[in-house]
Formats: sequence, C-alpha cells, structure tokens
Amino acid sequence: MSEIVNLNLDFLPENRHGIYLVGGTVRDLLMGRKPADIDLAIRGDFVHIAATIADKCQGKVVDLGKKGFAVLRVASPSLTVDITPLAGQTIEENLCQRDFTINAIAYDVADRRLVDCSGGHADLKQKTVRMVSDTVFTKDPARLVRAYRMAAMLGFGIDSKTRAAIGGFSHLISQVAGERIWAELLKLFTLPHGSPIVRQMADDGLMVSIFPELKPSIGCIQNHFHQFDVFEHSLRTYEQLEMLLADPNHQFAISLPADEMTDLIDRGALMKYAALLHDAGKPATKKKYADGRVGFPGHAGRSAALATTASERLRLSKVQRDTSVSIIRNHIRPLFLFMAMQKGTLSHRGTIRFFNHCSSLTLPILVHSIADILAKHQTQQPKDADFISFCHGLMGDYVNFRKRQSAGPPLVNGHDLIKIFGLFPTPRFKWILSRVDEHRLSGELSTREQALDWVKTQLASRWGDGAQTAGKKS
Repeated sequence: MSEIVNLNLDFLPENRHGIYLVGGTVRDLLMGRKPADIDLAIRGDFVHIAATIADKCQGKVVDLGKKGFAVLRVASPSLTVDITPLAGQTIEENLCQRDFTINAIAYDVADRRLVDCSGGHADLKQKTVRMVSDTVFTKDPARLVRAYRMAAMLGFGIDSKTRAAIGGFSHLISQVAGERIWAELLKLFTLPHGSPIVRQMADDGLMVSIFPELKPSIGCIQNHFHQFDVFEHSLRTYEQLEMLLADPNHQFAISLPADEMTDLIDRGALMKYAALLHDAGKPATKKKYADGRVGFPGHAGRSAALATTASERLRLSKVQRDTSVSIIRNHIRPLFLFMAMQKGTLSHRGTIRFFNHCSSLTLPILVHSIADILAKHQTQQPKDADFISFCHGLMGDYVNFRKRQSAGPPLVNGHDLIKIFGLFPTPRFKWILSRVDEHRLSGELSTREQALDWVKTQLASRWGDGAQTAGKKS
C-alpha cells in the first residue's frame, strides 16, 4: 500500500473527510503502475471540492456528466482528476455497486486506510477479474465486454463464475449502444496479445452475441484447402494476424520503411476486426459443384456487406468502416494475383493496378492474406510457403512502387493531351493518363519523350483516326 500512501495529494483541500481514491486509480497504484488519472468519490459538496482542486493545480472544471451520472473533470497541465459524488450512504455501498472486485477498492484519504469489501486486493494478487455481484451485468450489460478487455489489458484471467454469468447474460449486449461496445472492442483489438481473450469471448458465446453475422459460420465446413470450419478459421486468422503484427520486422522478408511500418501498426486494430468478419459471407455463398468440389463464389463481397452492417450498428467512424470493409472486400485479390503468376499471366501492369486499386491499404491486405493462409491448417503447409513468399515479394514491389510514385510528376498530363494531340476530357482521355502512369510506375516508361511516343502509338493503333480526331469521336 506504500504506493498509495506516498502519492502526492497536495492538490486536495485541507479537510479531506469524505474524500476517497477509487476505481482504476487504486487498482493501478496497488499494482505498482502509474495511473493515467486520479479518480475521486466525494461525500459532500463535490462541486465545491472540484473548484478547490482546480484552483490549487491551476486547472479548469469540465462537466462530463450524463443523464443520471454526475462527473466533473479537473484538467490541468500537471494532472487530470475525475470526481463523482458518492453513490450510496457509505463508501462500502458505493463499492458494492461497481463492476469488478479489482475496481471496487477505495482509499480513505482522511483515515489513510484501504476499503475493500469484496476481496479486490486478493484478486489483484491472484490476477483475477471477478464480478462484484450477480447483478453487475444486468445493471450495465456493457460490462460483458469490459470484463474481457480488462483481462487482456492487465494480463489477468476471468474467474469461472464470472465467465458462466457472461454466457448466461450475453444476449443482453444487444441492449447496449453500439458506440459503447465498439469503444471496448477497439481497446481490446489494440492490445498486442489479446487473442487468447478474444477466443474466450467466442467460447463463452459473447462474440456471436456482438456479431450475429458470425453465427452461421459456426459449423460451416469448408473445402479441402481448410482444416477448420469458417468460425474457427476466422479466430485463427485473428491469432495469426496478431502474431504477425507483434514483430513485423522479423515476420516479413522485407524491412518496411518507418512510415509504412507505423501506418501498418496503427491500422492493427481495424485489421483484427476485419479478420473476424472476413469470411462471414461464406455460409451464404457456399456452393457444391457437380464434381463434388465446394466453393464460395463472391464471398468477399458478401462478407464486406455484412461487415458494413455490423460497423454501422457499432457506430464505427467512416474512416474505420471504410478501412475494415475495404480489407475484407479485397482480401482475396493477392490470391488471384498468385494464381495469375503461376499461370504466367501476371504482368507488371497487373501488379501496379492492384497497388493503385488498394492504395494505402495494400500492405494491410497483404498481411491479412498471409494470416489467412496460415490459419487454414494447424501447421503451415509446404504448398502455402510459395504464396507467403509471393506476398513478401509484393510488399517489396509496393515499397518500390511508392518510391517511384513520389519521385516526380506524371510524364504526361491532361494539358499535354489537349495541346499536343488535340484531345479533350473523355473516358478515353482518362484511360490514356491512367495507362501512362501505370507504365511509368512499372518502369516501362521513364521519360517524357517515351510517354509521348506511347500515346501517339496508342492513338494510331487503337483508334486509327490520328491524334487530331481521336478525342472527338469518344
């Protein structure tokens, strides 16, 4: 308890009776962690105490309260203090209304003593997340997700009785506002080693309560390329993706530039979200062919549509929704490129079109594809090594593509097509500029003169009308 006793509390008023450190502040201090902010529960005039604290630490008071829940925040350059009035007649009553025992410990500032009426201190030592009472989830079903997020964040386990209660009450998650669920999930997905807890969520039934889109995938048997059903494969894709992102410099054959690496890591949470839903459309698109083969034609598009529905329900931002849905919609493209390479039909321009189409999501999509292939079997198959090597090569090609893309202006622009060839903006006009840039980025055209000659040749060979009339017939 020395961490709490030694905490500098000079920002508090001199009369400290009825002032309690609570919640995450006490939990973190007991764990030897520095709390992100200070949480106080006040018996008495909490508005006056907030003003006093703000005056002492040269901060300002901000009202964060919502309907039925009062919260004042004192924000200052040195610290952040969140202040709530004491719920109940005593601090013990207050603590019994909280979610988990490790969050239901208080420190009486005046008497310099811990108040722990639910065994939270012991659970901290045992590294256990345990509900305070049997009613915590009915009072606020958002706690169903919070239990897993906290366990993953702290590296704790969830006790068996609490997990059983979550399984029994998992259907209540539908009563929670989507943005609250997403706030908890996003924190969980951001953690570098959260996949064991995500699997527990699936085992306890909460995952499909949050994402009913996944329910049909349970028991949906795939083709001979897959050892697992769609649901298990999706969980394994999440796990493989998390391992890849945990140490990407050692996982990939190419060392990515710092800015690309940062961007990849920053998108990690959305990539994991996409991994869970990337095959959600398979049950609806499953098809058995006459020769006995099983396929899932169009499943990427169907999965993207289901992910859009889920994202809207959870109130993801437009950027978050577009990022995750685009990864899902395009996750099969690297495999198509690999198949074209095996057939000898993949051109440099075909690769460039993939990079242009997927743009800044190229690397996330390639990393997803590697995780996807690794999740098909218990152990990596020899035949999958060629595809993974191919994706590594595409990563290197993409890095070089980005360098060429930023190396200089286009070799030919719209003004050139108008002035030199007498064209005007049409679909053909756009096609020419796009193809010139593809050739430049693939290294087939490197000078302005080469580009102008290429345009002249295309106008003559494709349309045969001569440069001066080609645009007018579009």
